[in-house]
Amino acid sequence: MKNDILKIPNKVSSNGLTKLYNILEVRKGDSLLDLELPLKNLDSDFSLLFSFIQLVSTWLRKSYSGNLILPVSSVEEAIAYLNENEFVYPSITLCWNKEIKTLTGENVRLQLKNPSKEYFTKMDFYKLKGSSVPIYCFDHDKVSRGKSRVFYNNALELYDEGAMGFNLFNAYEKVSIHNLSFLRENLKGIIDDFNAIIHEAFMNTDEHAVTNEKGHYLYPNIRAVLLKFQKKTIAGFKENHKGFNGLLEYFDSNFNLNTQNELFLIEISVLDSGPGLYKRYTRNSEYPDDLNEEINIIKDCLYRNNTSEIGGRRSVKGMGLDRILRVIDKKGFVRIRTGRADVFRNMRKFEYEHHETAQDIQLYDSIKNSNKSFSTNACAEGTLISIFYPLELKRYE
Repeated sequence: MKNDILKIPNKVSSNGLTKLYNILEVRKGDSLLDLELPLKNLDSDFSLLFSFIQLVSTWLRKSYSGNLILPVSSVEEAIAYLNENEFVYPSITLCWNKEIKTLTGENVRLQLKNPSKEYFTKMDFYKLKGSSVPIYCFDHDKVSRGKSRVFYNNALELYDEGAMGFNLFNAYEKVSIHNLSFLRENLKGIIDDFNAIIHEAFMNTDEHAVTNEKGHYLYPNIRAVLLKFQKKTIAGFKENHKGFNGLLEYFDSNFNLNTQNELFLIEISVLDSGPGLYKRYTRNSEYPDDLNEEINIIKDCLYRNNTSEIGGRRSVKGMGLDRILRVIDKKGFVRIRTGRADVFRNMRKFEYEHHETAQDIQLYDSIKNSNKSFSTNACAEGTLISIFYPLELKRYE
């Protein structure tokens, strides 16, 4: 029986990914479903690259996932496609145990082995094309190249915040913040913020996203960090993010712009394809009927020094995410996509406050822009945390 094909459109947007998730959610039938990657690189939407990889991870975990299809016709084209498009390497590596085919049906997986190794080495030393910095770790890769040297020492132990920050210094240079003269007086404080965000969020993936909700190791599994510099006028940012009303409100929050009326932002995204926050902390493989139970688990994870019993089986402890909220307070924007939830917090409009209970924490639905009513999205594997951090002429204290 010939496999069906889910084709990802060229220049797919965040809304386009939502439509693809909905197709996966309602999929029925006995045939396998191949995934065909787009021909061209993605748009520059907030969180889009890692949202794309999260979609690939979600498809991969489905029982009906088939082969990965590259929109090329030869091995030579496949290698060029790998090197020229930032979403291809993580997609190929996640799908390494499947057939990776061209449009002609040729399985080019083995021919991509060495080019993939070379890509990883370039990535690990910040030598990839472009100014963004992705750092990938693959837990199914048994050799040392599965874990980035940025995060792990030779014994595959996670670095502490200071050592990790030292390893990230050249990454910050690559995303250009050292070239912005107006940041010179505040550069150390900004880098300290970035180190705190990345270390806390990635440490959580190391502790909570390597195994599934039952404690079994996940193969394949991705955990990754992205640093991306963006520069546009406010109107330009708004044009790119139509429909995300919470983010549009963020762009209206009186930033200090440069002389060309441009806003400089750094995106920091941290992704894992683990069990997601709800499944991890309830050890339940099924989602609840009430979405609010998922939302409450996310709030538990954002709560400082929290310890609360879930079903009498284990405790939930604040995962360092409270620290991230404090670091980006009065400055940043954070989005969390996990399970069926897609929520955000505008930390310029809704400043940090330590509440008496976790349930008092304010989160807003990415579709409804509401903190009372939340949309039930198609399920996404793992957890994606994406942050916009502004680089302003005068840094908030």
